[in-house]
Amino acid sequence: MSEFRYNYLKDTWVIIATERSKRPHDYNVSIYEEPITDISKCPFEYGNEDKTPPEIFAIRPDGSNPNTPGWLTRVFPNRYPALRIENSPISEGYYIFDKKGGFGAHEVIVETPDHFKHIQDFDQQDFINMFITFRERIKSLYNDYRIKYIHIFKNHGKEAGKSLVHSHSQLIALPMIPKQPFTMILQSKKYFLEKERCYTCDEIKLESQLGERVIYENENFISYCSYASLYPFEIKIAPKYHRHDFSTITEDKMKDLADVMRFTVKKLDKTLINPPFNMVLYSAPPYRDDTINKEIFNHINNYFHWHIEILPRITTLAGFELGTDYYINPTPPEEAAKFLREVV
Repeated sequence: MSEFRYNYLKDTWVIIATERSKRPHDYNVSIYEEPITDISKCPFEYGNEDKTPPEIFAIRPDGSNPNTPGWLTRVFPNRYPALRIENSPISEGYYIFDKKGGFGAHEVIVETPDHFKHIQDFDQQDFINMFITFRERIKSLYNDYRIKYIHIFKNHGKEAGKSLVHSHSQLIALPMIPKQPFTMILQSKKYFLEKERCYTCDEIKLESQLGERVIYENENFISYCSYASLYPFEIKIAPKYHRHDFSTITEDKMKDLADVMRFTVKKLDKTLINPPFNMVLYSAPPYRDDTINKEIFNHINNYFHWHIEILPRITTLAGFELGTDYYINPTPPEEAAKFLREVV
């Protein structure tokens, strides 16, 4: 029988539609294949550094000069940014409407110089390089006091919004905290005030004990399908130790994170045959004493728990989801985790 499950962190309900239950092969997922392109025209290739805006950050083990070959990861402003750092963050009213200047930052993070290597092909060091790059950009951008939230995401596959073949992620820095992460912060604090514990810490402990939704875990990280997954085969990856801010992660912990990420992405690739998905990093914003909600963010280190979500795009959000903010998931997370664990 179908059932409602409450997603505590996102404060919404999910219908686990067991009567419409789908196995991996039941999803009408067209196998995602990267089109063959003339890589000489790709702006992310070695030698084409002049085809992008000047780089902001790069990992260059050979000590090569900026905007030249020799990099392992490379970051630069998006050529068509949603927001710009030089824009004004000033708010103003227009009759009953409110608006702000388009202040912020929009960056492209190229995780590998290899045009044909995608996230399911990454080795451990590729993931470590990617996470180091995420960490350093978060730390740098939060030095600007006007930035209130940084959203890092990866679109894999055309259906997930990927526009260029070469593997890359994006970062958008905002002058406000968006609704979903704000809700997750509020829910985390609510739980902490009631129980004096972190919700995600409790969730991880329970999932590890039960095991039925766990995909993989090592000493420091765990990968699992959440009890109230909004999407079929939705995956959460989180540290088993409490930490609110991803930018504090050390290289020794990154090895375990890379291990879990590599294992999980390969399992997802084999189970659903390279499905399109979005990967999102949720990390606590810094405390800003100028915000009207400063009491919410005070002591955020006690109650928020950073994590990564992988959201396969194998179903379509339709009238029910868009009109209610509730979700229908036709694959119970227990079954999804079992398929992911057992695929060879």
